Order: sequence, then structure tokens, then C-alpha cells
Amino acid sequence: MKKKGLIMLGLITILLLASITPGCGLFGGVKKPSVGYVPQDWYRYEDISYGEIVDNAGLEWGLITYVDEVDWDAVNIFYGDVPSILQGNENDSAALIAYAVECSLVFVPQETGTMVVAGHLAGYTRTHDATNAWYEMEIIFVEGSTCIDIYTIFDDNAADEAQVMSLINSIDF
Repeated sequence: MKKKGLIMLGLITILLLASITPGCGLFGGVKKPSVGYVPQDWYRYEDISYGEIVDNAGLEWGLITYVDEVDWDAVNIFYGDVPSILQGNENDSAALIAYAVECSLVFVPQETGTMVVAGHLAGYTRTHDATNAWYEMEIIFVEGSTCIDIYTIFDDNAADEAQVMSLINSIDF
């Protein structure tokens, strides 16, 4: 009987530690997303583990990049710590949009809003470059203890946009 109690105590201790240990994967911590659909002619270009990228705020990130080898459209999926602006505001449209604007470092947003991405409310920014005939987007959402920050660039046509959005909407944890 005493042996069973010690075993139970050990299991409970392990579960408690796992729930507060970052990156554990049982309860808390950042979880690496998977992509369920990769369009034809696309391939995974890069896969950088969580923690190998640290931003100016000290947040840790991982990165998965997919590229269309035909016309070089790209989807960068950063996954990492939930920034303070989104902690407790994971479903707050204004907070999601504000963080998407903050993350739009390589372009000036012409459009902002929310959308549902992979079953999650997401804030987004978007711009159109008529000279180069492409769109750029920043999309932000939170899944549990993981923030997803997607940057994508794709040609100005419905087929490329559909490929990009199909890949993004297939993100799962």
C-alpha cells in the first residue's frame, strides 16, 4: 500500500512539473505546429527549433518556412512565447490586430482586420504592391501557450492566394 502511494506521489510530481516546465508538451509550454496540407510544387524550406530565434523583447521563437518552387511564394510560420499584449487577450480582436501591426516590420499595412485561421480568431495586416504584383500579410493567433506569427508573400492572383490560405488553414497542434 505504501508503495502505491509513493508511485502516485511520484506521478503527481511529474505531472505538476510538466505543467509548469516550458516546452514540455504535456500541458503548458510552446508547441510546434504541424502543417497538414502542402500544395503541389511547395516544399518545406526551413525548420528552426523553438528557442533558436530571440526577438528584441526577449521572446523565443521557432520557424517553419514553406516555399512555392514555381514562383517563390512563401509562408513563414513563427511559433513561440505569447507576448504580454496577448496574454489574457487571446480572443481580443483589437489586441490581435495591434500585435499584427507591430509585427508588420517589412511592409506598411494598407488593411487590417480579423479572420478565422485554422479554427482560431486571428488578427491580420495586409498590403498590396501593384508594381511587383504581390501581396504581403502578417497573421497572428494564439493556441494555448503558443503564439503563431505568420508572414506570407504571394503573387497577386487568386490561385496563389488560395494555395497560401490552404496551407495556413491546415496548421494544427
